[in-house]
Amino acid sequence: MSRRIIPLLNRIIIQKVEAPNKTAGGILLPEKKDNDTQIGTVIAAGPGAMFENGRTRETVVRQGQNVLLPSYSGQEVDIDNEKFYIYKDTEILAILD
Repeated sequence: MSRRIIPLLNRIIIQKVEAPNKTAGGILLPEKKDNDTQIGTVIAAGPGAMFENGRTRETVVRQGQNVLLPSYSGQEVDIDNEKFYIYKDTEILAILD
């Protein structure tokens, strides 16, 4: 990625991790169209949500973390021929350890 993406407020930039289409032994796996959840890596995170009183709640996730994503949300963006997704931090289901 040659451009730097800086998300605003409590938004985060995710690059989805592609599911393997072949096992270690070489068996081809069928594509599954209705994935319930997906995994992605946090590329960048905004500073956090701002309250009416001017205070900020920090984003829960940090750059480099792998997270569990809901299947039907997020805004897809194409930057330098790479697909990224923008989510609010409250949409993230879990941090993978």
